[in-house]
Amino acid sequence: MQWVFMKKSSSSRDKLIAVARDLIIERGFSAMSVGAVCAAAAVTKGSFFHHFSTKEALGEAVLEQFWSDVQDRQSKASYQHSGDPFEKLLGYIDHAIEIYQDPVIRKGCLLAVFTSELRETQPNLFMKCVPHFIAWKTDLEALLQEAAAYCQPINPWIPSAWAELYISALEGALILARALNDPKVITRVLTLFRAQLSNVFPDAEAVDVNAPAPKANLL
Repeated sequence: MQWVFMKKSSSSRDKLIAVARDLIIERGFSAMSVGAVCAAAAVTKGSFFHHFSTKEALGEAVLEQFWSDVQDRQSKASYQHSGDPFEKLLGYIDHAIEIYQDPVIRKGCLLAVFTSELRETQPNLFMKCVPHFIAWKTDLEALLQEAAAYCQPINPWIPSAWAELYISALEGALILARALNDPKVITRVLTLFRAQLSNVFPDAEAVDVNAPAPKANLL
């Protein structure tokens, strides 16, 4: 009986996190209420407060689950097994193009929602986002630097600026895709970013940097 209870309890917590994430993406954190989360998850408020002491505690759990999911997808991506640093860099972009075909994932980035909304109203929760953005930028810079060590880029070469450009392009594409109700915006933007690498890596002749990612539909 204890095992059954614990399994059910864990399921309720997972359901609350999943529902809260959707509501935050759709409405923002401030507009999300405990009542709305409980109603959408078909969970009582008593059950909610069994798992989370406050709405902010739920927000933190949602953020951590979001980042854990991101890391899990990256760790399992096929590009991780590439022995060619430049192909690995392109594979990183191709992986993003592929995963953002998923209608759930392309709804938006929780990091972007939290950082744009919560700096003044929820500074503690806002600060929880900062290390994740830094980690994202750092990991991408490492891929860029490894590619540059493998095939010489054209100067000036500033990996940090290219990492910032990628993150900005992706986050902007997610917003524009929602505004225009056109998810293919994401594919077009990331494919263009991918193609721009041909301008700074002219020696990477073995890789067709202008080729669209597999299964990418641009139109």
